[in-house]
Amino acid sequence: MISGSTKRGVATCLAAALGLVWVMGSPTVAQADTVSLEEVLEVVPERHETREITELQIRQSQAMRRDALSSLLPHLNMSGNITRQGGQEVDVGDQAVVRRLDWGVGAVASITVFDGPSYFNYWRAGAMVDATEHSAQWQRKMLVLDAELAFYTLASAQREVEIAEAAIDWRQDYLDQAEALVEAGLAVSLDASRARAEVLEAEQALLDAEAVLGDAADGLATLMGRSPDGELRADFDPATVDVEFPDEMTATTEERPDFSAHVSRIEAAELGRRAIWWSLAPRVDFQINSRWGPTTLFSPERHTWSMMLSATWNLYDGGGRYARADAAQAEVREQELVLERNLRDADVELRQALRRWRSAVAAIEVAEEHLEVAEETFEQTMARFEAGLITSLEVSDASQELFNAEMRLNQIRLEARLAEVRYRYLEVDEE
Repeated sequence: MISGSTKRGVATCLAAALGLVWVMGSPTVAQADTVSLEEVLEVVPERHETREITELQIRQSQAMRRDALSSLLPHLNMSGNITRQGGQEVDVGDQAVVRRLDWGVGAVASITVFDGPSYFNYWRAGAMVDATEHSAQWQRKMLVLDAELAFYTLASAQREVEIAEAAIDWRQDYLDQAEALVEAGLAVSLDASRARAEVLEAEQALLDAEAVLGDAADGLATLMGRSPDGELRADFDPATVDVEFPDEMTATTEERPDFSAHVSRIEAAELGRRAIWWSLAPRVDFQINSRWGPTTLFSPERHTWSMMLSATWNLYDGGGRYARADAAQAEVREQELVLERNLRDADVELRQALRRWRSAVAAIEVAEEHLEVAEETFEQTMARFEAGLITSLEVSDASQELFNAEMRLNQIRLEARLAEVRYRYLEVDEE
């Protein structure tokens, strides 16, 4: 009679052989590609679309500033026309009063001597360029933050797969021992059944960990501009945790790029409000007109030109100017309040990140001690089970406790690393 362990060994060998044949017959086999944190932080800012998107946003804001400047610079227009009269050409002596076929070429050069709103609109466009540049800087910084978080998450997922694989090994050893004890008459079949169920649970945990690993690999690959195939791996040991806390807690200030962008937008809104009131001042324009065409009785010169200096006032527009000024004032105040609120929220977020970092680092020591106790308990429980002193229930509890302790320690290490990274990116960049 063939024992259960022998059957399983034959099945394992057969499965391995079939797997080898499948691999050899496959045209391509995905190979894991290992990357370091330095490579990730170098590749992501260059390959991700965010870099080009932010550059295009800056380019658009700069174009809007040039467009605002164009209203203050000289303009030159040229025109040409040909007119055919429906009636006969009218002559008085040797001069034509109205030509049947008339033509003309003209040129107009003009410049705005003074236009208050245009100056403020140009300065407003400049403030929006600053806001866009600061916003782009923050977006790129957050992109690198996401890349670093994704890298550490991938490393932690790799560790969870290793823990799940190790759990299968030790539970498989326990199953072998349980079956051997059953055959020797030192244990009941229920013990072997429980051990087999634990192996199946460990295999399911491995499948879940591999799915999480694939998702983490795809997330990092996407940030790096790669095809997400689930085969990317992180060259990092998640057991290393930075415990060098900052000497003192600093509050979030307007120097952070995202808040600097907000300050520039407030400045732009204020300039837009002031531009509305400057529309009360006159607009002064200077214009030179020139025309070339055939002579007539009323235009005996072939070439004529003129210069004009004009001033225009828009004294009353039905109250629209006052309504726009009131709306602009409300917008400025709203932006100021939003900035105050966001600064306060960011300060809380920064403090929470530091608190979570410190708490996670402290929890690592507890989790490591818990793991040591769980390992000792499992070893002692297995020894007592082999001696026939306890049932499989105690072994099952000890095995699950060991697995949970391994997973908990890995999760706390990840939380500490992510909190440290987030704090580092949220604090003000001294550069």
